[in-house]
Amino acid sequence: MSSPMNAFTLENEEGLRLRGIEFGATLTSLTLPVAGEQREVLLGCADEAYASQQVWLGAVAGRFANRIGGAELVRGDEHWSLDANQAPHCLHGGSDGFHRRTWQIREQEADRVRLVLLSRSGDQGFPGNVRVTLEYRLEQRDLVVEFRASTDAPTPVSLTSHAYFNLDGHADDGHVRSDIRHHAIRLNADRFLPTDQSGLPLAMAPVEGPFDLRRERLMGQEWLSHPQQQQAGGYDHAFVLNGPEQAWAARVVSGDKRLAMEVYTNQPSLQFYSGNWLANTPNRGGRLHRDLDGFCLEAQQLPDSPNRPELGAPWLLPGQTYRHQTRYRFIAAD
Repeated sequence: MSSPMNAFTLENEEGLRLRGIEFGATLTSLTLPVAGEQREVLLGCADEAYASQQVWLGAVAGRFANRIGGAELVRGDEHWSLDANQAPHCLHGGSDGFHRRTWQIREQEADRVRLVLLSRSGDQGFPGNVRVTLEYRLEQRDLVVEFRASTDAPTPVSLTSHAYFNLDGHADDGHVRSDIRHHAIRLNADRFLPTDQSGLPLAMAPVEGPFDLRRERLMGQEWLSHPQQQQAGGYDHAFVLNGPEQAWAARVVSGDKRLAMEVYTNQPSLQFYSGNWLANTPNRGGRLHRDLDGFCLEAQQLPDSPNRPELGAPWLLPGQTYRHQTRYRFIAAD
């Protein structure tokens, strides 16, 4: 009998090893060779703890990642009420979103796996039956995350991996070696979305201060010096990518400078989240994560865009195919 915690493991000749489970299509571990040892770069917990943790740890967020204001969709003269799981808004598709679904493995090879999910009309209030295919694959030093989706009625779709990274790796007790403020980051973004106190985006604004990440800087530089950071407890903001797709959208360097990660995506934004609410989430060692133990770079449509055309056009129509590819490239120092 199938279990929602059924696991899959992928490996390739470059030494990348990825593990995940069907529950939430969750990525539970990613190790790769750095300085002669296998380094764990993803946060995780025991398999049995994924169903109770509340931070989307390694899971897929959907049917619509990030926030939809007022937990309501409006299209023409039609209105749909959504699950207000972060009242008054809908966050990451609702309390029983894709992160809590048991996906089904359809195909698996040594270095790739394909999972599928059917989200029926009315799921968390969203219209339309949506069929999703997700492929995780290892290509040389890259982890590739690729989504396809179709619908039989207009519906907004924005899917993302909510993987938490810490490039410095983990100690034997399961704790990360250092928090993410020692990592250096660059983002290819001239604009970002400031938020109100509930996390809903305001108008697009030019990057400035600690939000100007166009040149490499420590994540912890000028930490909590900006009102937007003080309000969010760190970074939890969408950065509007400059493009083109062929250029990296983000580049992060570990605190020990032995590992870098570049992110490439065809999505219009990256949500940079610094793990401000990780405390008390279990880790692999049976202990608890701490705030800022990991960061997320969530490639996605802009938050609240289903009801705000100035932020994009995330509605998927019958006959169309939603396509999302994000590539995480790992570069170890010589």
